[in-house]
Amino acid sequence: MEDILSGLNEEQKEAVTTTEGYVRIIAGAGSGKTKALAHRYAYLVNELGISTSNILCATFTNKAANEMKKRIRNMIGDSDTGLVCTFHGFCVQLLREDIHAINYPQNFIVMDEEDTEAILKIVYEACNIQSRSYTFDMARKYINHAKLLYAHIPYLIDLDNKKLKADYENTKDTEQKIFLGYLYEQKKCYGLDFDDLITVALYILESFKEKHDKWQERMMYVMVDEFQDVNASHYQLAEVLSGYHKNLFIVGDPDQTIYSWRGLVLNIF
Repeated sequence: MEDILSGLNEEQKEAVTTTEGYVRIIAGAGSGKTKALAHRYAYLVNELGISTSNILCATFTNKAANEMKKRIRNMIGDSDTGLVCTFHGFCVQLLREDIHAINYPQNFIVMDEEDTEAILKIVYEACNIQSRSYTFDMARKYINHAKLLYAHIPYLIDLDNKKLKADYENTKDTEQKIFLGYLYEQKKCYGLDFDDLITVALYILESFKEKHDKWQERMMYVMVDEFQDVNASHYQLAEVLSGYHKNLFIVGDPDQTIYSWRGLVLNIF
C-alpha cells in the first residue's frame, strides 16, 4: 500500500490532513482534486482508524465512483468501499435498509429511463392522451416538479391503492391524470425512478427521527466531489447527513456558483 501523503504537494497535503469541520476545496481541472479526495479518504481510514462504513464519498457518475474506489483500494487494501458512490447509489443503500418506513418493500425496483417511458406509454394509451399535444418531456417535468413537493409520498405510504386509483380515474386535469396514472403503474411494481431515490430518502430522513439520527451518527465524514454540479436536493442530503458530526468536505470549481458556505476554504490549484 502507498504512503498516504507521498506525491502530494503542500496544498494537497493540507487538504488531506484537514479532517474536521466544514472544508471547501477550490480546485480546477487538472489540479489533482480527485487525487486529494482519494488520499483524504485513505488518510481517514489508515491514519485515523475510521471505518469505511462511516465515510460517504459522493460522486456524480458510476465511472467516477469506480475510479475513486480503485485509487482508494490501492492505499487501504481490499476494504469495503460501498459508500464511495453516486448520490443515487447512496440513496439506494439507505432505502434498502429503511424504505419499510413508508410501507415499501426492501426489494423495490429501481426504474431506468426505459421503464419510465414504458409507464408513460401505458398511461397515455389508457387515457387517450396524444403525445403530440402533451409530450413525454412535458410529462416528466411535471412529474419531477410534483415529486420535489412530495406530492407522491401520501400515495406511496398508503397500503391500499384504492384512493390513488380513484383519484387517477376521476381527475379531468391532463397533468394530474398523467401524474397519478404514472404513480399507479409505478406502485403496481413497487418501482422507484431516479428522482424518487433522492426525494424518498430525504423524506424518510426528515420525517422519522430514529432514521434521521441513525444516518447522521453513522456518517462521520461526508465528502462530495464536483460540488458545483449539485442540485438543491443533493445539497440538502449532504447537509442532513453531516448535521451531527459536522464534517463536510466539498471539492469544486471556483468558477461555478455554489451554495452559501460557512467553513474553511483551501486552494489546491
